Amino acid sequence: MNLVTDFAAWLARLPADFAFLLALPFLVGAAGLLADRLRHRKEGRRAERRRHKAKAAPTIHASGLGG
Repeated sequence: MNLVTDFAAWLARLPADFAFLLALPFLVGAAGLLADRLRHRKEGRRAERRRHKAKAAPTIHASGLGG
């Protein structure tokens, strides 16, 4: 047998509660990475909207001159 099938057989023999506890850190890590990715994606959209609004409307400075 090769390493992958040995590992799969070992996982199949694990009690369900132990397998869950063994997988839990990986699931938490995956959820954290997904949340970070979604947060950066959302921030990118906000920055894009700000850039678009800045180009569309001139800003008025304290000096009274448009920018």
